[in-house]
Amino acid sequence: MSKNRFILLDADASRPSRTPPSPSPLSLLVKADAADTEGRFTLLEGRGGHPVPSCDREECDVFAYVLEGELGVDHGGVTHRLTPGMCALLPRGVSHRVHAPSATPVRALYLVAPGAGEGSLRAPVPGQTPTRLGGAAEGPGDPDRFIVLDRGQARPGRVAVPPAFCVKARTEDTEGRFSLLEVVVAQNIPRHVHHEADEAIYVLEGELTVEYDGRVHTAAEGQFVLLPHGVPHALRPGSTPPPRVLQISAPGGWERFVEATIEAGAKAGVGGRLDAAALNRVAAPHGITYEE
Repeated sequence: MSKNRFILLDADASRPSRTPPSPSPLSLLVKADAADTEGRFTLLEGRGGHPVPSCDREECDVFAYVLEGELGVDHGGVTHRLTPGMCALLPRGVSHRVHAPSATPVRALYLVAPGAGEGSLRAPVPGQTPTRLGGAAEGPGDPDRFIVLDRGQARPGRVAVPPAFCVKARTEDTEGRFSLLEVVVAQNIPRHVHHEADEAIYVLEGELTVEYDGRVHTAAEGQFVLLPHGVPHALRPGSTPPPRVLQISAPGGWERFVEATIEAGAKAGVGGRLDAAALNRVAAPHGITYEE
C-alpha cells in the first residue's frame, strides 16, 4: 500500500535494508532503497574521504549533489571539481570517473535511477582505484546528457521561474525518470495528491513542516522524507529563514507544473497566496489534485 511507503529518516540514519559497509572508512547511508520507491530510484548519502559507491547496472543514470568537501568527476578528458552546492548528471552508458580529488572528506548525495537493488551496489575497498558510478562503460548512452551545474545555476526551462525554484535536472534531462529542484519553501503548499509521481525531499537548511496521513512531522537539516503517490500531504515552512530543500519527483514532471503555475500567474492564487481551486486548473494535466 502506498501509504505505508512514507519515510521520515534522521540525518545520520540509513534504511534498515542496508548497513554501512565495514571496515571501509566510507559511510554509505541509504536514504531510499529501490524497494522503498517501487523501483523509481535509490538515494544514497556518501560520507568520508572516498565517498563513491559503484553501481553494476549500465542502465542507471546517477545524479550527484555535493553537500560538503570536493568531488571530482572526469569526463571527456576534463576533470570537473564539484564543491558544495554543485551537482552533475552522469548518464547511463557514458564514460566517466567519480573520485575524491583531495584529502578533504566529502559528503554527497547520489540519486540512482532507476533504483538499484542491494546486490548491484557496493562500497569501494580502501586503496582501490576509484570506481565508476552508474555503469560508466562506454555504450549506448548520449554524452550530451552529461551535465555539471555550479552552485545556484539552473537548467534552462520553457519559461523563466523564480530563483526559489532552481531546476537542477529536468524531466527531459533524465529521459523522464525524475526531475530535481533546489527549492526554498517560503509559503504554505496546500494539501494535495500526486497521482503518479512519488515526491521525495532532502532538507539542506532550516526546518520543513510536513502534514501526512493526519499527522504533522518536522524535517530538519539532513533529514529525508519520502511522500508516496496517491496519499494527500501538505508542506509549509517551519523555520525563519524558510527551509531550502532538494525536491525530487519520480517520474519527472514537477518542474513542468512549476512552469505552468508561473505562466498562470495571478490566476493560480488569491491575495498572493496559492489557492487550491485555482491551482487545480493548472495541476490537473500534471497528475496533481489540490484539496479545495
